[in-house]
Amino acid sequence: MTLNSISNELKLSDQNLFYKLTDINNYEKIMPENISKFEIIDSNTLIFSLKGMPEIKLVFGEKISPSLITLNSSESKINFSLTAHINKIDESNCSFSLEFNGDLNPMIQMMVKTPLQSFINDLSNNISKLA
Repeated sequence: MTLNSISNELKLSDQNLFYKLTDINNYEKIMPENISKFEIIDSNTLIFSLKGMPEIKLVFGEKISPSLITLNSSESKINFSLTAHINKIDESNCSFSLEFNGDLNPMIQMMVKTPLQSFINDLSNNISKLA
């Protein structure tokens, strides 16, 4: 299953946003309000949980400066990736969107599609908190 967030424009250079998104400490700032747990394990790994959902452990994967950052699920019942796409508009502006790719069976897809779409849209909208 693939889900895409809305695209947001930011008053940040693509390099600056890439730098901020490769710093694990900035992820707590962009999490939705309904987060019940957030913990940084190390410079590449975080654990979070939304109310009523199981814990999710994410680990940095591929990083292509300044346009792409991938976070992969780890130790999860569901294998998925969350990819940040950063596109340069000009020297001081960029656009940002998220892509969720998960290997989910059809029944699970029906249950999680709406909450996941809401989650990635919230993350994408909250990116402006890093500007």
